[in-house]
Amino acid sequence: MANQVEHQQPAPKKPRLVFTDLQRRTLQAIFKETKRPSKEMQVTIARQLGLEPTTVGNFFMNARRRSMDKWKDEDPKNPGVDEGQLSPSLGISPRQATDVL
Repeated sequence: MANQVEHQQPAPKKPRLVFTDLQRRTLQAIFKETKRPSKEMQVTIARQLGLEPTTVGNFFMNARRRSMDKWKDEDPKNPGVDEGQLSPSLGISPRQATDVL
């Protein structure tokens, strides 16, 4: 009996975090201005938005990846962006984003 291995159930997965509209717009506005915020800035952003610093860090890491993927996907023959490809305005200026912080 001593040789039996106990199988523990893995901890249940945490549900996926969905950013609120304000959190998402603020993070996107900051990303437009600063692709790699310092750890201190990430902690400040996290505190102001009620998020974990690791969540904020992951947002910027994923945003950089998405922005790099988008850049790779662009047609090299047509570097311009059609109006149909533009994302809707965030409705928040970078200045407003820093005011939140």
